Amino acid sequence: MYSRPIDVYQGIDNPIQFIVNNQDQKKVNVTGYTVQVDIQGHVNNVVVWSANVDFNANLGGNIQQGQGYITVPKDLLANLEQRIYKLTTRTISNTGAERPLYVDDDYGVPIDIRVLPG
Repeated sequence: MYSRPIDVYQGIDNPIQFIVNNQDQKKVNVTGYTVQVDIQGHVNNVVVWSANVDFNANLGGNIQQGQGYITVPKDLLANLEQRIYKLTTRTISNTGAERPLYVDDDYGVPIDIRVLPG
């Protein structure tokens, strides 16, 4: 991921593609890990929604290439009052160890997600 804002639109389900790369921009095999995504309030940092990235090949995902998807549901977006939120990602191993996924070369974890009218 690169640290540019992600725009989502109210009134529709919004698919977001994730590609996990290492510091050399090479794809990472995430077999044995769960990749979790949280959307947090920009002001209060309260998690308003969580989901696991889906690496299902039938949907175009590829766990060996670190490519997966989530869909931010329109029902969630209809109830969000702020326009800017933070999206954070982390990996959770089979043993339960958690590590953040960085979105830029400066080890930044959150990325802005903007909720726009549909």
